[in-house]
Amino acid sequence: MRKQAGLMAAVALTVLAGCAGTGLREEPGVKETFEVQADFNAAYRRAVQYVRVCHEQRAHPYGAAYVAKTAEGEKGDPNEVRVYRSTEPAKLLELIQALPSEQPGRSNVTVTVLDTGIWDRDEIAAARQSIQSATPVCRKLG
Repeated sequence: MRKQAGLMAAVALTVLAGCAGTGLREEPGVKETFEVQADFNAAYRRAVQYVRVCHEQRAHPYGAAYVAKTAEGEKGDPNEVRVYRSTEPAKLLELIQALPSEQPGRSNVTVTVLDTGIWDRDEIAAARQSIQSATPVCRKLG
């Protein structure tokens, strides 16, 4: 009887997990690609700094907390910063990717956001200004 109850609980959790939205993984969102006058590693560091200052360390309405996961690309893959809400780690809200440009000392950065709430074109503009200027410029909240 206990095994059957445990099995039913596992099935229920699997079904519920399958119903949760996964943000940018299943929705297209909005994206913009722009050039930065810095190599792609510097652009990546600027993106990490922007996310740390404007999302992870900042107080957000309703006590929302955001975390980032970073990944340095290998063999031509982009360096990435992925932003999630701390209580919804499966829902990707923002993705920042940095790749080398064809021009030396420059990089191409793509910012993709979910396009709901604060994850909109204003978020892309703030990220762009921050990464291009090497100074975090956080957008105004509510």
